[in-house]
Amino acid sequence: MVLKTSEIDEVIKEQYKEEAKFFQKYDVPPIHESQPIATKEKNLDPFKKVNWKNIFDENYKGNYRYKKVDDELVWAYFIKESKSNRGIKDIADDIVGRIQPGDLQITRFAYNDEYKDDLIQNIQKERVEKNNFFSDTEKDLWFTDVNMELDEDKSLVEDIGGRWLSSKITAVGSEVRGMYYCGTKEQPGFSKHEDITIKKMNFKSLTDKECSELVEEIKNYQDALNPWSYDGINGNYGGPEKTWYTIEVVPIKPDSPTDHKILDSLPKLKKIVETITTVDKCTWLVITRVEPKKGLIQRHTDIGYDSWDYKTKNGPKVGNSLRVHFPIQVDDDCVFTQVGLDGNEIDHRLKVGEYYYMDKRKPHWVVNNSENYRFHVIMDIECEEKHLDALL
Repeated sequence: MVLKTSEIDEVIKEQYKEEAKFFQKYDVPPIHESQPIATKEKNLDPFKKVNWKNIFDENYKGNYRYKKVDDELVWAYFIKESKSNRGIKDIADDIVGRIQPGDLQITRFAYNDEYKDDLIQNIQKERVEKNNFFSDTEKDLWFTDVNMELDEDKSLVEDIGGRWLSSKITAVGSEVRGMYYCGTKEQPGFSKHEDITIKKMNFKSLTDKECSELVEEIKNYQDALNPWSYDGINGNYGGPEKTWYTIEVVPIKPDSPTDHKILDSLPKLKKIVETITTVDKCTWLVITRVEPKKGLIQRHTDIGYDSWDYKTKNGPKVGNSLRVHFPIQVDDDCVFTQVGLDGNEIDHRLKVGEYYYMDKRKPHWVVNNSENYRFHVIMDIECEEKHLDALL
């Protein structure tokens, strides 16, 4: 039984609030300082932020381990023993590992660098299973909430012998949270293509000259059903200067009308789509514009189920929704950055006239330091085998 908040003494609350700050301060990747992030919160996802009640509950259940020096925490973690068989799922909702009864699971941890080895020794002691007849054995251990952008998290787990299986991305805050296994059993790991951030596709439609012509046609087009807009789907991702605008051709909201007039008026735009799919198989089709000279799309994910109908999953599997970019104007000084499932940043410089699969579930952002606008045609399409075969 877990006590209600009202039943907990205020002195105890204050103690655990101080201990929660230890987790919160630790769980901030320094690399976030250089990323264009909309929120001012250090912990991006408030639902992943360890709070005093988390610590109280884990301690009440006997799952809280910690060490203090001079009355200050130097390491702490939550650990529990599994009572049943269960699969753990990743970003694709695939089972990437199977926890067995008796396995240990560490959900969150934090430590000061100089006490890393001490923490590892303590965790390893937890794994030792005493046996009266044979030599001691070591329990399998799982880390199911590793901050993949925090080197300290990955370093500790890897020093213990953890094998990375895959990751999840949080819907709020776009945090990358990894799953590691310490043991000898085979585990499934992530599925084919799930590690891709951005990858060129082997399709061709417009030449560079035709792309330039299309940009001018778009600039001069006055009859868009959904004209250039910053609000709505873009939210605050265009930064304080509002540098990201869109024309929705197939709106993301279900039951909103498709702008067939713009497709008929701009045949090159229609050709971009029909080279790889049909308009009817687009759940979103949009022309996007990012301003020059420090134009910005801030860090975000387009995660969960596609569109607003919550029916179609995203990702590189047949029948899922696949995000495709087709740049029609872009310079090398415009950088598209994405964070992979392994937590590493990858800078991409996309080329005009090429098709790119982009995993929209993973954190991404754009900085345009060039002298020119960045124009992309973006579409969410129904994934077919030919699209997976076209990944170069």
